[in-house]
Amino acid sequence: MTDDKQLLQQIRYGDREAFDKLFRRWYPVLVAYAGHYLDREDSEDVVQDVMSSLWKNNTSLIIRGEVGPYLHSAVRNRCLNFIEHVSVRNRYHSSVRQSVLEEVSDGSYIPVRELSSKLSEALDTLPPEQRDAFRKSRSEGLKYEQIAAEGGVSVKTVEYRISKALKKLRLALADYLQR
Repeated sequence: MTDDKQLLQQIRYGDREAFDKLFRRWYPVLVAYAGHYLDREDSEDVVQDVMSSLWKNNTSLIIRGEVGPYLHSAVRNRCLNFIEHVSVRNRYHSSVRQSVLEEVSDGSYIPVRELSSKLSEALDTLPPEQRDAFRKSRSEGLKYEQIAAEGGVSVKTVEYRISKALKKLRLALADYLQR
């Protein structure tokens, strides 16, 4: 059985087989060690990260002492960094959640259903030609020229109808638009 120092020396020269041997030898041990800090999946990711880093930095890697303690130390440090990262992410999510709750509870939040309902009601009060022109433009995404051609009217008429519809909708939804 080749010792770790010899394998490490071969890895420095790019020997993939030596890396594979070292990987197979230490992977289960390091995953079990990382399991003291993280769940199984995250432990495997951390160990793979450490081993990948070992291979990427093979030419500049200097390990004083034994390989085992070095790998354990690297895994422990990555686990602690991972835990810190998760903690920061959780604090951020909690902060965002709290600010959303504050926004909703301060009354400035308009429920989508309520706004949608008010918009539908306002659209229903429009004259049919304004309502149709507005819906074709905004909901169906048609250009004014297409709407004019479909309705047998000029583009200026479509512009006028949509302009009038927008003014009436702004008035009808004024309470919601000023929040």
